[in-house]
Amino acid sequence: MKKNATNLIVDTLINYISIQNPLFMDTKRIIFISIFSLFGLFVSAQSSNTIIPQVLEVNAYISSLKTIEQNSNSSFSNSQNIENLVSKLQSSVYFNSGGVKTFGENPKNLYTDIDSLNGISSANLLKNNIEIVIINIRNTTDLNSKIDLAVFSDFYKLKYIYIVSNIDTTGQTIAKMFINYDEQYTIFYKIEKGE
Repeated sequence: MKKNATNLIVDTLINYISIQNPLFMDTKRIIFISIFSLFGLFVSAQSSNTIIPQVLEVNAYISSLKTIEQNSNSSFSNSQNIENLVSKLQSSVYFNSGGVKTFGENPKNLYTDIDSLNGISSANLLKNNIEIVIINIRNTTDLNSKIDLAVFSDFYKLKYIYIVSNIDTTGQTIAKMFINYDEQYTIFYKIEKGE
């Protein structure tokens, strides 16, 4: 009998804590839901920051635009605009090692390198008309760096990020360099080795 009495007391205590006391169960549920919600929030924040952009070689990108534009009646040619920006002389800003040099009025091009990117937001640049940022990659260390596109948030007309690499690489490798990717930017690259 004593054995039954002990079980009865323990069973009654467990029943009281888990069933009879709804406050205890509600607290457990709230904690579980809170942890689950925070985990979901963390996962969604991480996934939104890890979007990998599509990066094409510049000539392949221009060629694809020309194919699309053949069936268009538009008077504006996006492919011609990009060709002009990357190959013709334009008013430009050069920002390297903290130094700013501006050539021409209302520059459309910004030339920079990986090491100078973090200083762009605090630099005194003519940002209003910049349509393309040309980033030079010189070596493997540059290629393993990250490019935070948030530094270009004040460049209201910026459409293109153009990577010019002095070493062999691929579009996939370059795509992994970008963080805070925004779909308003088109990214393309070119391999341009020095002789």
